[in-house]
Amino acid sequence: MSKSSKPILFLTFLLLIMITVFALVSVGIKLKYEQAVLQKDAVEKQLKSETQRKIKLTAEYQTATAEERIFNIASTELGLIRDIEAPVIITYNSKKVELIEEELKRKYE
Repeated sequence: MSKSSKPILFLTFLLLIMITVFALVSVGIKLKYEQAVLQKDAVEKQLKSETQRKIKLTAEYQTATAEERIFNIASTELGLIRDIEAPVIITYNSKKVELIEEELKRKYE
């Protein structure tokens, strides 16, 4: 080998090493990307599954708390009946209560 061929061989060898390093880095990046895509798909699948589960639980809750169902169970299984009479409403006059309180205080002093 002559002196002039050594720098060309060195540059060629250096270029081959750089291409190899670049290829290895690009393959590594591609593998990491594919792994991230697979992980993303798995998480999306799990999210979809949990969303469906939430919808199912909401439907079950609405079914369990429906007034008709509660009334049906209360009447058939527990023997309860619905109160038909209107509730009793008690009203009072606060001024009259104050007057009575003052009168009682004077009386028992």
